[in-house]
Amino acid sequence: MAYPTLALHLLISAPGDVPTEDLQVIRKTISQWNLNFGRVVGLTVLPVSWTEHAVAEFGERPQAILNDQIVDEADLAIALFYDRLGTPTGEAESGTAEEVKVLVEAGKPVAVLTNSAPRAPLSGPGLEERQRLTTYLAELRKSALVLDYAVAGDLVTHVNNFLSRATGQFQGAVHESKAEATPDASEGVWPRAEVRESVRTDNKGRIKTERKWSLILHNTSSGPASEVDFSFEDLPADAFFQVLREEGPLGTIPPDGEMRFPLLLAMGSPGAVECVVTWTDAAGNERETRATVRT
Repeated sequence: MAYPTLALHLLISAPGDVPTEDLQVIRKTISQWNLNFGRVVGLTVLPVSWTEHAVAEFGERPQAILNDQIVDEADLAIALFYDRLGTPTGEAESGTAEEVKVLVEAGKPVAVLTNSAPRAPLSGPGLEERQRLTTYLAELRKSALVLDYAVAGDLVTHVNNFLSRATGQFQGAVHESKAEATPDASEGVWPRAEVRESVRTDNKGRIKTERKWSLILHNTSSGPASEVDFSFEDLPADAFFQVLREEGPLGTIPPDGEMRFPLLLAMGSPGAVECVVTWTDAAGNERETRATVRT
């Protein structure tokens, strides 16, 4: 079933020696997270990587082009390391290191994970590259929590925890943005009159049609409407237009929900009255809806 969602781009950043299986685990975990939690939180995470989404282009150094194409547009990122740090870019120790730096400076969530599974000892250039990575990670750990994983299960746990925390931050930002936004004037608690007819037979066998009127308050806003109340304006003192209701505020109406009240009319009752509904929206704003109720 379709549902509204906010799409987030997650950059998967890794030097070329990171096992393909690790990258596959990340993509599978993201897919499962979207299926299990995406509908609940209204967010969908879309994995992005240079191997799949970069486009050939001239004009700048390669990493600057990648930054412009995919890194700057990412909302969050997971950086993986195995034994290599990667090739220097001219601006950072490696492409992955530069991507981490760019995103962290932009205030975006980044998880740095390292594969600590047992493997054969290194020597020569491989050992030198591993030492470069060790030096980089040691410096990074002064300002970041870098986590290791030895098996796929550890990696799945780290990715799930990161997604839950990072998307929670995005949810909070979205809610704050909605709260600060100007209320939509088309949304509201709208009043209307509704009649229901029923047919019955009296004790003499005659067919009688009964009409029962109701006042309906319909909440068309995207959130709950609380502290709902209503009144009629400019209603003549002798007009018989009476709504049966309790004293005081009427409570809360959920999104797309309604409240119904018996409406008593008689011969000579006005055919239209102005109704003013007051309510408080989900952001705490006091709102007012005005409409003509016709009978």
